[in-house]
Amino acid sequence: MKPLYLSVLTLILAGVVSYATTKSVQPTVLSGEATVVEKTANKKTDESAYDRVMRTGTIRCGYGSWEPGVIKDPVTGEVKGLFVEILEEAARLSKVKIEWTSEVDWGQISTALQSQKIDAFCAGMAGDAARAKQLAYTVPMSYWSFDVIVRADDDRFPSERPLTLSDINKPEFSTAYTEGDVLETIKQTELPNVRGVVLPPLGTPADNLLNVITKKTDFVVFPKVMIQNYEKEHGSGKLRLLEMETPLRIYGNVLAVDIHEVELLSFINAGLIELINSSSYDRIMTAYEQLYPNAFLRSKANYTFR
Repeated sequence: MKPLYLSVLTLILAGVVSYATTKSVQPTVLSGEATVVEKTANKKTDESAYDRVMRTGTIRCGYGSWEPGVIKDPVTGEVKGLFVEILEEAARLSKVKIEWTSEVDWGQISTALQSQKIDAFCAGMAGDAARAKQLAYTVPMSYWSFDVIVRADDDRFPSERPLTLSDINKPEFSTAYTEGDVLETIKQTELPNVRGVVLPPLGTPADNLLNVITKKTDFVVFPKVMIQNYEKEHGSGKLRLLEMETPLRIYGNVLAVDIHEVELLSFINAGLIELINSSSYDRIMTAYEQLYPNAFLRSKANYTFR
């Protein structure tokens, strides 16, 4: 039998060896440095979009491609258009930069914002109530009416009189839309009897007009600017804008951020309001109003000087 002092000494030595072994396999962490585990756990940052914009001085914009709103040159990568000019001028006033980060499907705007892929959707969009569950909208940069575009030779739609909703809300007609987009809302509410055709992801306004021309659908509900732009590129004679007694919808043309980004919304609104009340807004809008008459309706000022 071992003397008592040898047993105690053995236990002490075993404890020292165990402690040293444990310390040797743990990562060395310098002051202020996170471990691999901590870095992995914090891969998705808790930083708000507003805080990120303030830290970087850059708003990362998502967009959908449509002319003349936002157009990206596939060769040079240059982005241009009405809302590019408006956003970059407002950003200049706010002393931040705009980065045109990613093209986003019109039905996936809220997902792109929630995943922090982008800070704002900046292509101009209809501020509809259905998407406001996940999105917060800026002040309107302009307004536009949503009307009905058909094939020019389609005599099922009378041309001798203004039409009503009952003239087009019929089961023999079809119209296309992107799931989650405002066109889906219009189809479900104003046109429930019309057959719906779902567009593939990243479908463009040009795709929707082509569906009408090739008789895949019978009409599309679009702002006037869409047919104007098509005719500038392809000539007139293939499409016709129906004269309606009342436009199907009038929407503000807005930007969107995630519903929780109240600070970022306030910041962007400040820049837009300052721009809208400036001569720069008049300069930008006038150029596009000349190219696309009556397509973009300005907000009326709530003041007069005379």
